[in-house]
Amino acid sequence: MWILTFITVIFLISASDAFGPHMSTFPTVTKSTILDMERRTFGNVFGTSVAVVLGANPSVASAKEFVPTIDSVKQIYILGMTLDSLGQKVADPETFEDALVGLRAFNRDATFYPNYARNFISKSVKNNADGDSRVGYIREAAQVIGSCQELLEGRQGLEGKTAAKEAVVRVKKSQALIAKFLAKSGVEGDEKINAFVKSH
Repeated sequence: MWILTFITVIFLISASDAFGPHMSTFPTVTKSTILDMERRTFGNVFGTSVAVVLGANPSVASAKEFVPTIDSVKQIYILGMTLDSLGQKVADPETFEDALVGLRAFNRDATFYPNYARNFISKSVKNNADGDSRVGYIREAAQVIGSCQELLEGRQGLEGKTAAKEAVVRVKKSQALIAKFLAKSGVEGDEKINAFVKSH
């Protein structure tokens, strides 16, 4: 497994400019690698350097007892932070296209964050982790974020400043849901998470 991870890291370093090289240059690219690159595009478009995800399973402190840490929820935290920049872009009709680049990349793998949250929760909740309210927060946040694509494309009956106002509301709602997840994640004493929860 570590060999596959190492190879993936080497590939992603060589392709550090998301979607820069033509895919034909890399004949062994997998669907998983492409989705990882698209998540990088989503984060980079919104102005935050997003760590590439090499696996959706959070790390476990031990086989006996799972102790949540910032590393356990880092992708959810990073998503919440990237939404600051998305909020700025959707607030101005002049930058809708910039926002749509990231939103389209996000929607190509819209289940990633709910799955990540479920895998995290399953470390401590052995029965029906998928039904845990914390997973529900991230599932709803992902749906709300994804809905901004149709909104900005004019497919929900709103345009211009009216669409911008609604998009900002949705971004803030998503961040509030992410903050609820982080607040109830069990991660204690982390200043970055505490600051995010307090501000949203």
